[in-house]
Amino acid sequence: MKRHLIALTTTAALALATASNAGGLAEPVMEMAPIEIIEETPETSASGLIIPLILIAMIAVAAGSSGSDPLVETISDIRTKTDIVPVGTAANGLPLYHYRYLRAPTVFEGVMAQDVLMHTPQAVTLQPGGYMTVNYGMLGLELKVVD
Repeated sequence: MKRHLIALTTTAALALATASNAGGLAEPVMEMAPIEIIEETPETSASGLIIPLILIAMIAVAAGSSGSDPLVETISDIRTKTDIVPVGTAANGLPLYHYRYLRAPTVFEGVMAQDVLMHTPQAVTLQPGGYMTVNYGMLGLELKVVD
């Protein structure tokens, strides 16, 4: 039940972020552009931190849960990340990266939804507003917090 709630809360947060653009995220695009390393632009508004902090809290809960639940999806869209550094390749062939979510201090190791879309499209879900989530369980991977 807790994992269902995380997935539903993630969807609601994405819809809210897209509707108000409070998180300062770019408008969703339906065409897939080449993946590029993006950097965070400074925000002066404190309200611009609310949505990213909610997203980080949900991701931390998902990352801390034991085992891979096929119902848990994690926001993995490149447009929600910054400080992206390639660090290797997973056993399934997907590139792995270290990154932070926009305006958040925690560094994660995981995949980009845009890469997964080309490799295992059934593991990607398009959320309201056009942002993508990835089902790590379908990939045999776990989202990791980097110490």
